[in-house]
Amino acid sequence: MSAQDEPSLNSLLTIFNITRKAELVDHCRAAVIGKSDLANLILACQMQAVPIGHIPIFKHHHPEHLNPTDEDRAAFAANGVGKLSKEARKFTNKIDQMFEQRRLFCGHMFLPLEWPGHWHLFYFDQRDTDQRNNHWEHGSHLHLMNMVTHPRLSPEALAQKLDAEVRPKLGGTIHIRFDRDSNQAASAR
Repeated sequence: MSAQDEPSLNSLLTIFNITRKAELVDHCRAAVIGKSDLANLILACQMQAVPIGHIPIFKHHHPEHLNPTDEDRAAFAANGVGKLSKEARKFTNKIDQMFEQRRLFCGHMFLPLEWPGHWHLFYFDQRDTDQRNNHWEHGSHLHLMNMVTHPRLSPEALAQKLDAEVRPKLGGTIHIRFDRDSNQAASAR
C-alpha cells in the first residue's frame, strides 16, 4: 500500500471506531471509499492481518418472466441477418430488459473480533456504482449499515434477512461516495 492510499483507507477504517450516529453521518458525508480500499480491507481480513471477520454476500436477481423461451430463441435464430421480425424483436427486448431490471447485490459484512456486538455491512448493486445514471445526487456510492445505524439488529438477524430475501430491502443506511475508478481516492472532497 502506498502512502497515497493511506488517507482513504484510514477514512474507511475510522468507521469501525465510531459509536455515535451523528459522528458517523458527518464522517461518511466527507468520506470517499476507493475500490482498492475495500479490496485491501477484505484481503487483510482473509489473511488475518487484522482482527476482523469478513462475510461476503452476493445475490443475483433477474425477473423470471424475462428469461427467453425456446420459441424466443428459435425466432431470433430463424430471423437471420437484417431487420428483426416481431418474434425476433421479442427475444432482444427480453435481453435488454433483463440487463435493465436485474440486480447484482454485493455485500461485505465485517465483524471486529475484539468488539463483540459490533458489525458493519457495506453493500451496493450495479445501479449504485453506475456513474452516469445514478439515483444519488453525488453519484457512485456504497451503502453502510451497522450497529450504530441499526442498534436493535443483530448481525445474525441481518444475515438471515439477506439470505431469505430474493431482493433484500434494507432501509436506514448511510451513503458513502465510492470511487470505483481510482486506486487512490481522496479521503474527502
